[in-house]
Amino acid sequence: MQIGFRSGGEKLSATLYGDSSVGVVLCPPHPLYGGSRNDTRIVKIARELASHNISALCLDYGSYGQGIREVQNVLDAVLFLQKKVCSLGLLGYSFGAVVASNVGVRTNLHGFVAMSILRKVNGLEANLDFDCPKLFIHGRHDSVATYSDFKSLYADASGRKKKLVLETDHFYMDNYPTIIDLVSRSVLQFFQDVFSNSSA
Repeated sequence: MQIGFRSGGEKLSATLYGDSSVGVVLCPPHPLYGGSRNDTRIVKIARELASHNISALCLDYGSYGQGIREVQNVLDAVLFLQKKVCSLGLLGYSFGAVVASNVGVRTNLHGFVAMSILRKVNGLEANLDFDCPKLFIHGRHDSVATYSDFKSLYADASGRKKKLVLETDHFYMDNYPTIIDLVSRSVLQFFQDVFSNSSA
């Protein structure tokens, strides 16, 4: 379902998959490099979640703001979805993972997923100093968000955490169908677990 919501004086576009009492906001990659709510990796995960009764909200960012304005966009998306669900998760991919991490320290999440997280985008640094359960997915051959940087970020991240390290690159293009299926199933299992625990 195509929807719109307000953020920073702009009307942003988003796609809502599913209609459930639990939901996840999905943050796409860098908008100046084609990142949008229609990113094939993001959409694949959203459909996997929705097919198992977890709503998924994929958003487009507003006017480019070097990560800072995008944090506000995602906060407003979180507020929008919070009106529809009782438990909320957040996922970000690449640039979106850095943005999402800065949202995570400002809101109450039941689970957080970082795919191919970078240490820093422009002046915005990843911030993983919040305590909800976290899943990190990363390619061992990532030349954009290097594996050595990822290991450091993972070690410093707060709270309960786990990682899925794959033999792929930043774009998950090595053996894409198999890899992205594994990513989607892993994200689904993670959110099923955290939402089950939150309602227990």
